[in-house]
Amino acid sequence: MRIKIKKLILRATDELIGSAFNAVLWWLYLYGASFGKSKTSFGVYQMFRETDQALQEFNYASFKQILTRLKRQGLIKKRKKYSVLEFEITKLGKKRIAEIAPGYHQERPWDGYLYLISYDVPEIYHESRNLLRRHLKRSGCALLQESLWFTPYNPRKLLDEFMAEYQIEGTILLSKLGRDGAIGEEGLGELLERVFGLAKLNERYEEFIEEAKLFANNKFFLVAKFQRILKDDPQLPFALLPKYWLGDKAYQLSKKIMYN
Repeated sequence: MRIKIKKLILRATDELIGSAFNAVLWWLYLYGASFGKSKTSFGVYQMFRETDQALQEFNYASFKQILTRLKRQGLIKKRKKYSVLEFEITKLGKKRIAEIAPGYHQERPWDGYLYLISYDVPEIYHESRNLLRRHLKRSGCALLQESLWFTPYNPRKLLDEFMAEYQIEGTILLSKLGRDGAIGEEGLGELLERVFGLAKLNERYEEFIEEAKLFANNKFFLVAKFQRILKDDPQLPFALLPKYWLGDKAYQLSKKIMYN
């Protein structure tokens, strides 16, 4: 069981954080700014190692080097106060954290329409076409078929800004569909579930809820795992989510884990 837990932790944190540099910044964010009984960075390192199993792969030399880099890049500030070494995450550091870990949208205003995006970008603008695909994906749009994308959130402003920036005005067509509409023989619910992979995402949320009971002392792992699922969640309007959806329950649980 111990080996299995360690593998799960390493996989979840690696998929989310991507590097030791980001992992240390993420840990400082999760556990607060003041640590231990020592003014030395070794005292902070001991706290880091003792926190949970997710952090056992780090050695002191690499940890100290990462702290130095974080300070040099303006992501954290350090000051010694009495017997405690204090770190403060700067505005730049918080911005970096926001890039690592997406936020959960508790409010998801929806105008009642679904939007279809199609485009015909000439071959001479090949690079712009590839950028557009990445831009649509990052914005939560899903691919229906070649050059046809789908989103429940109005992307008009996003598309207008993109076309103006890359000088490809008139190459993107936007149309909208009412919530009672259908594409082919699929109803809206079936379409959303297939295109956004809702059933599989829900299984991952369910697994997170179960693992939270088993690995209660592994805060770093659990929060990282939730964030990794959230990164793949399109965060659809609540009115469009299936009745079985566990995303909000998982979010409430992650908040409890994070702030306890």
